[in-house]
Amino acid sequence: MLEIKNPEKQNIILALIVTVLGVVIIFVPFVIKTVAIYQFYFSYAGVVVISFSLGYAIYFYRRYRQFDIFMGKKDEALIWEYDEVQYEGFIGELNEIQKHSEKKKIWILLGIELVISVLLFIMLSEGMKWLGFVFFAFFATLSILSVLVLPQRFKYKALVKPYVTIIHEDSAYIMGRFHRWSKAQAKLKNYDNGEKMYKVLAINYEALTGNGKLFQEWTAVIPNPDDSSMIAEAKIWVSRINKFTRIHEKKMSERKSGPEQWVQKMIGKNKDQDKKLEKATESKARK
Repeated sequence: MLEIKNPEKQNIILALIVTVLGVVIIFVPFVIKTVAIYQFYFSYAGVVVISFSLGYAIYFYRRYRQFDIFMGKKDEALIWEYDEVQYEGFIGELNEIQKHSEKKKIWILLGIELVISVLLFIMLSEGMKWLGFVFFAFFATLSILSVLVLPQRFKYKALVKPYVTIIHEDSAYIMGRFHRWSKAQAKLKNYDNGEKMYKVLAINYEALTGNGKLFQEWTAVIPNPDDSSMIAEAKIWVSRINKFTRIHEKKMSERKSGPEQWVQKMIGKNKDQDKKLEKATESKARK
Protein backbone atom coordinates (compact mmCIF):
# COMPACT_ATOMS: atom_id res chain seq x y z
CA MET A 1 0.00 0.00 0.00
CA LEU A 2 1.28 3.47 -0.89
CA GLU A 3 1.80 6.00 1.88
CA ILE A 4 -1.43 7.78 2.83
CA LYS A 5 -1.04 11.51 3.44
CA ASN A 6 -2.65 13.01 6.52
CA PRO A 7 -5.84 14.68 5.16
CA GLU A 8 -5.98 17.16 8.05
CA LYS A 9 -2.73 18.89 7.02
CA GLN A 10 -4.51 20.74 4.21
CA ASN A 11 -7.21 21.96 6.60
CA ILE A 12 -4.59 23.33 9.03
CA ILE A 13 -2.87 25.23 6.20
CA LEU A 14 -6.20 26.70 5.00
CA ALA A 15 -7.10 27.80 8.54
CA LEU A 16 -3.72 29.56 8.90
CA ILE A 17 -4.19 31.27 5.51
CA VAL A 18 -7.56 32.60 6.70
CA THR A 19 -5.82 33.86 9.86
CA VAL A 20 -3.44 35.88 7.68
CA LEU A 21 -6.46 37.19 5.77
CA GLY A 22 -7.93 38.38 9.07
CA VAL A 23 -4.73 40.32 9.80
CA VAL A 24 -4.94 41.91 6.32
CA ILE A 25 -8.55 42.98 6.99
CA ILE A 26 -7.45 44.78 10.17
CA PHE A 27 -4.79 46.77 8.28
CA VAL A 28 -6.99 47.72 5.29
CA PRO A 29 -8.15 51.09 6.79
CA PHE A 30 -4.51 52.06 7.39
CA VAL A 31 -3.68 51.49 3.72
CA ILE A 32 -6.88 52.68 1.99
CA LYS A 33 -7.65 56.10 3.44
CA THR A 34 -11.17 56.27 1.96
CA VAL A 35 -12.35 53.56 4.35
CA ALA A 36 -10.41 54.86 7.38
CA ILE A 37 -13.65 56.02 9.04
CA TYR A 38 -14.76 52.36 9.15
CA GLN A 39 -11.63 51.25 11.00
CA PHE A 40 -13.63 49.87 13.95
CA TYR A 41 -15.71 47.60 11.70
CA PHE A 42 -12.63 46.32 9.85
CA SER A 43 -10.84 45.64 13.14
CA TYR A 44 -13.90 43.87 14.56
CA ALA A 45 -14.29 41.70 11.43
CA GLY A 46 -10.56 40.93 11.39
CA VAL A 47 -10.52 39.83 15.03
CA VAL A 48 -13.57 37.60 14.46
CA VAL A 49 -11.94 35.99 11.40
CA ILE A 50 -8.65 35.45 13.27
CA SER A 51 -10.41 33.95 16.32
CA PHE A 52 -12.46 31.47 14.28
CA SER A 53 -9.56 30.48 12.01
CA LEU A 54 -7.19 29.89 14.93
CA GLY A 55 -9.89 27.83 16.62
CA TYR A 56 -10.25 25.70 13.49
CA ALA A 57 -6.46 25.37 13.19
CA ILE A 58 -6.29 24.00 16.76
CA TYR A 59 -9.24 21.67 16.06
CA PHE A 60 -7.67 20.29 12.88
CA TYR A 61 -4.25 19.92 14.53
CA ARG A 62 -5.92 17.73 17.15
CA ARG A 63 -7.44 15.64 14.37
CA TYR A 64 -4.03 15.58 12.65
CA ARG A 65 -2.56 13.88 15.72
CA GLN A 66 -5.54 11.53 15.99
CA PHE A 67 -5.05 10.44 12.36
CA ASP A 68 -1.41 9.57 13.04
CA ILE A 69 -2.52 7.37 15.96
CA PHE A 70 -5.25 5.87 13.74
CA MET A 71 -2.71 4.95 11.03
CA GLY A 72 -0.45 3.40 13.66
CA LYS A 73 -3.21 0.83 14.29
CA LYS A 74 -4.03 0.13 10.62
CA ASP A 75 -2.78 -3.48 10.89
CA GLU A 76 -5.70 -4.18 13.24
CA ALA A 77 -8.26 -2.54 10.93
CA LEU A 78 -10.44 -3.49 7.97
CA ILE A 79 -8.62 -2.43 4.78
CA TRP A 80 -10.10 -2.37 1.29
CA GLU A 81 -8.11 -1.37 -1.79
CA TYR A 82 -9.99 -0.45 -4.98
CA ASP A 83 -9.80 -0.84 -8.70
CA GLU A 84 -9.50 2.65 -10.29
CA VAL A 85 -12.46 2.23 -12.67
CA GLN A 86 -14.82 1.06 -9.93
CA TYR A 87 -13.77 3.71 -7.41
CA GLU A 88 -13.61 6.70 -9.79
CA GLY A 89 -17.00 5.74 -11.24
CA PHE A 90 -18.57 5.75 -7.77
CA ILE A 91 -16.99 9.10 -6.83
CA GLY A 92 -17.97 10.64 -10.17
CA GLU A 93 -21.63 9.73 -9.69
CA LEU A 94 -21.61 11.01 -6.10
CA ASN A 95 -20.09 14.28 -7.28
CA GLU A 96 -22.82 14.81 -9.88
CA ILE A 97 -25.56 14.16 -7.31
CA GLN A 98 -23.95 16.66 -4.93
CA LYS A 99 -23.63 19.38 -7.59
CA HIS A 100 -27.29 19.03 -8.63
CA SER A 101 -28.54 19.29 -5.04
CA GLU A 102 -26.28 22.28 -4.29
CA LYS A 103 -27.41 24.21 -7.38
CA LYS A 104 -31.03 24.24 -6.17
CA LYS A 105 -29.95 25.70 -2.82
CA ILE A 106 -27.73 28.33 -4.44
CA TRP A 107 -30.50 29.69 -6.71
CA ILE A 108 -32.65 30.19 -3.62
CA LEU A 109 -29.76 31.92 -1.82
CA LEU A 110 -29.07 34.20 -4.80
CA GLY A 111 -32.73 35.24 -4.87
CA ILE A 112 -32.71 36.06 -1.14
CA GLU A 113 -29.42 37.96 -1.47
CA LEU A 114 -30.77 39.98 -4.40
CA VAL A 115 -33.89 40.98 -2.45
CA ILE A 116 -31.81 42.05 0.59
CA SER A 117 -29.44 44.02 -1.68
CA VAL A 118 -32.34 45.89 -3.32
CA LEU A 119 -33.82 46.69 0.11
CA LEU A 120 -30.43 47.98 1.29
CA PHE A 121 -30.12 50.14 -1.85
CA ILE A 122 -33.58 51.65 -1.25
CA MET A 123 -33.22 52.19 2.51
CA LEU A 124 -29.63 53.47 2.72
CA SER A 125 -28.66 57.11 2.23
CA GLU A 126 -27.18 58.32 -1.06
CA GLY A 127 -23.63 58.03 0.20
CA MET A 128 -24.13 54.46 1.46
CA LYS A 129 -26.11 52.88 -1.38
CA TRP A 130 -22.92 51.25 -2.67
CA LEU A 131 -23.11 48.87 0.33
CA GLY A 132 -26.09 47.17 -1.39
CA PHE A 133 -23.90 46.30 -4.37
CA VAL A 134 -21.04 45.20 -2.12
CA PHE A 135 -23.38 42.96 -0.11
CA PHE A 136 -24.72 41.23 -3.22
CA ALA A 137 -21.29 40.91 -4.88
CA PHE A 138 -19.73 39.38 -1.74
CA PHE A 139 -22.44 36.87 -0.88
CA ALA A 140 -23.24 36.00 -4.50
CA THR A 141 -19.56 35.20 -5.04
CA LEU A 142 -19.58 32.93 -1.99
CA SER A 143 -22.72 31.20 -3.26
CA ILE A 144 -21.32 30.61 -6.74
CA LEU A 145 -18.03 29.34 -5.34
CA SER A 146 -19.93 26.85 -3.21
CA VAL A 147 -21.39 25.40 -6.46
CA LEU A 148 -18.28 25.51 -8.60
CA VAL A 149 -15.52 24.89 -6.06
CA LEU A 150 -16.83 22.91 -3.09
CA PRO A 151 -18.11 19.92 -5.12
CA GLN A 152 -14.75 19.81 -6.86
CA ARG A 153 -13.01 19.92 -3.47
CA PHE A 154 -15.00 16.86 -2.42
CA LYS A 155 -13.91 15.12 -5.63
CA TYR A 156 -10.30 16.26 -5.23
CA LYS A 157 -10.01 14.85 -1.72
CA ALA A 158 -11.79 11.63 -2.64
CA LEU A 159 -9.50 11.00 -5.62
CA VAL A 160 -6.22 11.30 -3.72
CA LYS A 161 -4.34 8.04 -4.25
CA PRO A 162 -4.12 5.37 -3.01
CA TYR A 163 -7.81 4.49 -3.35
CA VAL A 164 -8.34 2.74 -0.05
CA THR A 165 -10.77 2.44 2.87
CA ILE A 166 -9.55 1.80 6.43
CA ILE A 167 -12.10 1.18 9.19
CA HIS A 168 -11.75 0.93 13.00
CA GLU A 169 -14.52 0.70 15.60
CA ASP A 170 -14.36 4.44 16.37
CA SER A 171 -12.75 5.93 13.25
CA ALA A 172 -12.24 5.45 9.52
CA TYR A 173 -10.49 6.72 6.41
CA ILE A 174 -13.14 6.90 3.68
CA MET A 175 -13.04 8.86 0.38
CA GLY A 176 -9.83 10.63 1.35
CA ARG A 177 -11.27 11.88 4.64
CA PHE A 178 -10.63 11.04 8.26
CA HIS A 179 -13.79 10.22 10.22
CA ARG A 180 -14.01 9.84 13.98
CA TRP A 181 -17.08 9.20 16.11
CA SER A 182 -18.34 8.26 19.54
CA LYS A 183 -21.83 7.47 18.30
CA ALA A 184 -22.47 5.70 14.99
CA GLN A 185 -24.80 3.26 13.27
CA ALA A 186 -23.25 0.96 10.65
CA LYS A 187 -24.96 -1.35 8.18
CA LEU A 188 -24.52 -3.04 4.82
CA LYS A 189 -26.84 -1.83 2.09
CA ASN A 190 -27.29 -1.37 -1.64
CA TYR A 191 -26.50 2.18 -2.75
CA ASP A 192 -28.11 3.46 -5.95
CA ASN A 193 -26.29 6.44 -7.49
CA GLY A 194 -28.71 6.64 -10.39
CA GLU A 195 -26.61 4.72 -12.90
CA LYS A 196 -25.28 1.72 -11.02
CA MET A 197 -26.06 -0.21 -7.85
CA TYR A 198 -23.20 -0.54 -5.34
CA LYS A 199 -22.91 -2.70 -2.25
CA VAL A 200 -21.55 -0.53 0.56
CA LEU A 201 -20.75 -0.43 4.24
CA ALA A 202 -22.59 2.70 5.39
CA ILE A 203 -21.64 4.52 8.59
CA ASN A 204 -24.05 7.15 9.92
CA TYR A 205 -22.39 9.13 12.69
CA GLU A 206 -22.63 12.39 14.60
CA ALA A 207 -20.04 14.97 13.54
CA LEU A 208 -19.28 18.69 13.63
CA THR A 209 -20.39 20.30 10.34
CA GLY A 210 -20.80 23.82 9.00
CA ASN A 211 -24.37 23.74 10.36
CA GLY A 212 -23.42 22.44 13.80
CA LYS A 213 -23.41 18.88 15.14
CA LEU A 214 -25.38 16.68 12.75
CA PHE A 215 -25.60 13.05 11.72
CA GLN A 216 -24.08 12.33 8.32
CA GLU A 217 -23.63 9.10 6.38
CA TRP A 218 -20.46 8.02 4.63
CA THR A 219 -20.33 4.93 2.47
CA ALA A 220 -17.38 2.63 1.89
CA VAL A 221 -17.78 0.68 -1.35
CA ILE A 222 -17.21 -3.05 -0.98
CA PRO A 223 -14.56 -3.89 -3.63
CA ASN A 224 -15.93 -7.34 -4.46
CA PRO A 225 -19.54 -7.81 -3.28
CA ASP A 226 -19.65 -11.31 -4.81
CA ASP A 227 -16.92 -12.50 -2.43
CA SER A 228 -18.72 -14.15 0.50
CA SER A 229 -15.66 -13.89 2.78
CA MET A 230 -15.45 -10.13 2.15
CA ILE A 231 -19.13 -9.69 2.97
CA ALA A 232 -18.71 -11.78 6.12
CA GLU A 233 -15.75 -9.60 7.18
CA ALA A 234 -17.79 -6.46 6.51
CA LYS A 235 -20.61 -7.78 8.72
CA ILE A 236 -18.13 -8.42 11.54
CA TRP A 237 -16.99 -4.80 11.40
CA VAL A 238 -20.58 -3.54 11.26
CA SER A 239 -21.17 -5.45 14.49
CA ARG A 240 -18.00 -4.04 16.08
CA ILE A 241 -18.89 -0.43 15.25
CA ASN A 242 -22.43 -0.80 16.60
CA LYS A 243 -21.15 -2.56 19.73
CA PHE A 244 -18.65 0.26 20.32
CA THR A 245 -21.52 2.77 20.19
CA ARG A 246 -23.65 0.76 22.63
CA ILE A 247 -20.77 0.47 25.12
CA HIS A 248 -19.95 4.17 24.83
CA GLU A 249 -23.59 5.21 25.33
CA LYS A 250 -23.86 2.95 28.38
CA LYS A 251 -20.73 4.49 29.91
CA MET A 252 -22.03 8.01 29.25
CA SER A 253 -25.42 7.24 30.80
CA GLU A 254 -23.79 5.80 33.94
CA ARG A 255 -21.27 8.61 34.27
CA LYS A 256 -22.16 11.08 37.01
CA SER A 257 -21.03 14.67 37.22
CA GLY A 258 -18.61 15.90 39.90
CA PRO A 259 -21.33 17.63 41.99
CA GLU A 260 -23.51 14.48 41.88
CA GLN A 261 -20.65 12.31 43.11
CA TRP A 262 -19.88 14.81 45.90
CA VAL A 263 -23.53 14.92 47.05
CA GLN A 264 -23.78 11.12 47.07
CA LYS A 265 -20.59 10.89 49.09
CA MET A 266 -21.87 13.45 51.62
CA ILE A 267 -25.16 11.64 52.21
CA GLY A 268 -23.46 8.25 52.30
CA LYS A 269 -25.42 6.85 49.36
CA ASN A 270 -22.39 5.09 47.92
CA LYS A 271 -21.75 3.36 51.28
CA ASP A 272 -25.38 2.17 51.45
CA GLN A 273 -25.06 0.75 47.94
CA ASP A 274 -21.83 -1.04 48.92
CA LYS A 275 -23.49 -2.58 52.01
CA LYS A 276 -26.44 -3.80 49.94
CA LEU A 277 -24.01 -5.35 47.45
CA GLU A 278 -22.10 -7.09 50.29
CA LYS A 279 -25.32 -8.50 51.81
CA ALA A 280 -26.49 -9.75 48.41
CA THR A 281 -23.12 -11.44 47.86
CA GLU A 282 -23.21 -13.10 51.33
CA SER A 283 -26.76 -14.43 50.84
CA LYS A 284 -25.78 -15.93 47.49
CA ALA A 285 -22.73 -17.57 49.10
CA ARG A 286 -24.89 -19.18 51.85
CA LYS A 287 -27.28 -20.61 49.28
